[in-house]
Amino acid sequence: MRLFIADYSAGLLQKRYIVAELPKLLFANDTFSLAVCSHLLFLYSDLLSLEFHLASVLELSRVAHEVRIFPLTGLDCEPSPHLAPLQAELPRHGLRVEIAKVNYQLQRNGDKMMKIQKIS
Repeated sequence: MRLFIADYSAGLLQKRYIVAELPKLLFANDTFSLAVCSHLLFLYSDLLSLEFHLASVLELSRVAHEVRIFPLTGLDCEPSPHLAPLQAELPRHGLRVEIAKVNYQLQRNGDKMMKIQKIS
């Protein structure tokens, strides 16, 4: 987070930070090696539908080889109700899903991320 904050102003000037909006991104397929979605998907499960989550993850997976989503809890600090359905659905789209523990926590129960990779 410190690296991002320190880089943000220069990154904006150099156009390395681009405003975009899920669930539709204007990037070409496989533009990035990694896409990170922090504090949007899963966190707002009460406001964003399962369909929105699925469309967003598929779109992130279209533009990046690997996607990481953090945290996996809602604002209530409980696991998102969309987590299990996505874990079941994503392999049907040729994606491997892994839940990984992380070494940081910004909210109670928020110490896991979802890693999604294209199956070669």
